[in-house]
Amino acid sequence: DNEVVSSAELRLYREQVWEQSPGWERGFHRINVYEVMKPLSEERGQMITRLLDTRLVHHNETRWESFDVSPAVIRWTKDKQPNHGLAVEVVHLGQTPAHQGKHVR
Repeated sequence: DNEVVSSAELRLYREQVWEQSPGWERGFHRINVYEVMKPLSEERGQMITRLLDTRLVHHNETRWESFDVSPAVIRWTKDKQPNHGLAVEVVHLGQTPAHQGKHVR
C-alpha cells in the first residue's frame, strides 16, 4: 500500500524488415500504443482506447522500442481503475490496406 508507481514502459523488440521495392515512404512504420478503456464487445463491435504513446520507426533497423505507459499503469494501481490491457497498432505508411500487417507477429 505504501508503494507508488512513478513510471512504466512497454518495451517491444523489432527486427529489420526487408522490402522488395523500398521507397522512402514505404520504409517507415508508425507504432501506436493504446490503453484499452472498454474491451471489444459484441453489441458495439469495437473497443474504446486512449492513445498513450506513438513512434515513427524506419524498417531497416533491429532494436528495442520503448513506450511510456505510465498514465495507464498509474490509473490501474493508484486510481484502482479496471485494467483492460494495452493495444499495439502498427501502421505501414505508404502501403495499401492489403499490405498492412504482413510482417507483424
